[in-house]
Amino acid sequence: MRHTFAALLAVLALSILSAAPVPAQPDGPVTDGATLDPAHASATFWIRHIVAPVAGRFNAVAGTVAIPAGNPGAGRVAFTVRTESVDTGVAARDTHLRTADFLDAAVYPTMAFAGSRIVPAGKGRVNVTGRLSIKDVSRTVTIPVRLLGTKPHPMMPCVDVTGYEASFSINRLDYHVGTGKFFTMGAMGDATDIRVSGETLAERPGCVKPPQ
Repeated sequence: MRHTFAALLAVLALSILSAAPVPAQPDGPVTDGATLDPAHASATFWIRHIVAPVAGRFNAVAGTVAIPAGNPGAGRVAFTVRTESVDTGVAARDTHLRTADFLDAAVYPTMAFAGSRIVPAGKGRVNVTGRLSIKDVSRTVTIPVRLLGTKPHPMMPCVDVTGYEASFSINRLDYHVGTGKFFTMGAMGDATDIRVSGETLAERPGCVKPPQ
């Protein structure tokens, strides 16, 4: 009797799962002119080992960037990076970086920047001020952003591509990424150079797509 009841529960659970609606998946990249195309967004970093710098990246980056050319102050910039996606090309080192010694990815799964003010900084450049949050620390920073221009997408008719690139530096110890132990022994530096880049896609107003 016990086994029969368990089997009935299993069948009921399976039927419920089968009936649950499956979330709709987008047919392709988002073309709202603000969402970063995940396949063409990246967050890379460089930090000194003992003498020479070592490069790494985060493989999961998402965000929104929209900076109107004629009115950059009305724009918006925000991005999020998943800490567990850290990738320096050395598995053992990446595993160590995910621990509480550094990123503590199990406790702090994301790092984020939310811009609150955008001001022009010369031709093709703006300065974006906002809050950078890493682990249990949130600080106001100003990040210079290059506007790389807009071009028609060569493989998506009636879609324009706009590119952005931001480069800045932080002291990782200010954000509790490490206790200073490895810095004190001379094993690695504290200054971290970061570059975040990406593209957004937008439907071109009034454009008529050619027949398939």
